[in-house]
Amino acid sequence: MTGLLPGYKKCFFCGPATGGLALELQYADGSVFCEFTAHEKFQGYDGVIHGGIVTGILDEVMWWTLFMETKMITATWKIEVEFRRPISCGKTYRASGQFLRSARKTYCLSGLIEDTSGHLCAQAKGFFLKTKGFTSEDIIKHLDFRGVPPEIRSFFLPPQT
Repeated sequence: MTGLLPGYKKCFFCGPATGGLALELQYADGSVFCEFTAHEKFQGYDGVIHGGIVTGILDEVMWWTLFMETKMITATWKIEVEFRRPISCGKTYRASGQFLRSARKTYCLSGLIEDTSGHLCAQAKGFFLKTKGFTSEDIIKHLDFRGVPPEIRSFFLPPQT
């Protein structure tokens, strides 16, 4: 299964109309990834994307990777980010998430942001816990499926009984 994922309508990072980043997340081979070009309104220092935005992008690709692999609703418990190179406004980058392992009720993922030359700009390790009080159906009703291919769309349908 590969292709564009739906955006969560209310999400700053993947929501298509929130005034945020509107990341177009893709899924393939057990990983979620996207290319992005951040506008200067997301800068910290002059011309450099704010570290909180970078961390949020990494969190987003890791969360969606975990969801696509487990279909569980989780929350970030802990995230560690290493900033290797500045991520500049107006330049294009690629972010990706990868499932590493699970132990007890904790899920560990990694996230990377690379420039167009493949240089590592930021990397993260995220730890996620299953949430209580939310189901996948609670999330799915807020997704925007425009442009999502049928194979991906069917992943979000409730199981047939």
